Amino acid sequence: MTASISETIKKLVDSEAAKIDISTVDGQTIRMNCVYKESHSPNFFLVFPPRKLPGNIDLNKHCPVSIKAGDTALTLTAKIIEINGDRTLELTAKNKVNPESLREFFRVNAKTEIIARFSPESPDSTIQPWTIKGRTLDLSGSGALAIFPEEPLTRHKIALTLTLNSDHEKIGCTGHVVRSKRIRKGQFQVSFHFDYISAKDKDTIISFCLQEQRNQLRQKVQTAG
Repeated sequence: MTASISETIKKLVDSEAAKIDISTVDGQTIRMNCVYKESHSPNFFLVFPPRKLPGNIDLNKHCPVSIKAGDTALTLTAKIIEINGDRTLELTAKNKVNPESLREFFRVNAKTEIIARFSPESPDSTIQPWTIKGRTLDLSGSGALAIFPEEPLTRHKIALTLTLNSDHEKIGCTGHVVRSKRIRKGQFQVSFHFDYISAKDKDTIISFCLQEQRNQLRQKVQTAG
């Protein structure tokens, strides 16, 4: 641990908003909102809503963490050193601003097919299954903004399927609705956050986003020329 990372952690303000990607032993990655709490730097705590932490956290994996720091955010990788009850993780910072962990945070304009569906866990559920098809407006390794002809009837545990390229490669994950609003012509703009996605599928989405970014930059250069 270098002194600079430890000093940076010391400068963070207690109780700032934070996000973490937690790896589970079955290979899933779960993005969670939390609150940063001070400890003895380079250690720190993250506090979560009650009973939201997964029970199968992989303690051997380092986790990307983003902590609000003024008008920006400090992004680092950290290792979980202790789970305190059902609300608190104690971590130690390992690397500041890891470029590999930053890739999933950027979004690109990307229009591709997306299917959202919900299936109730119990046959006695009063909520009926539903499926809607739409197209994304933008995409990142952690979520998507999409247009649908109707509004999702539920907000959580939504199965999402994306078709990323001309080879019809399918990516599947589970997410929740962050926000939804009606727009013109009776359509709905819906923002999703990915809750459960495999490392392989996340890498595929990030690679697709990077390629789309390169294509868009190339088109801008050609237009300017």
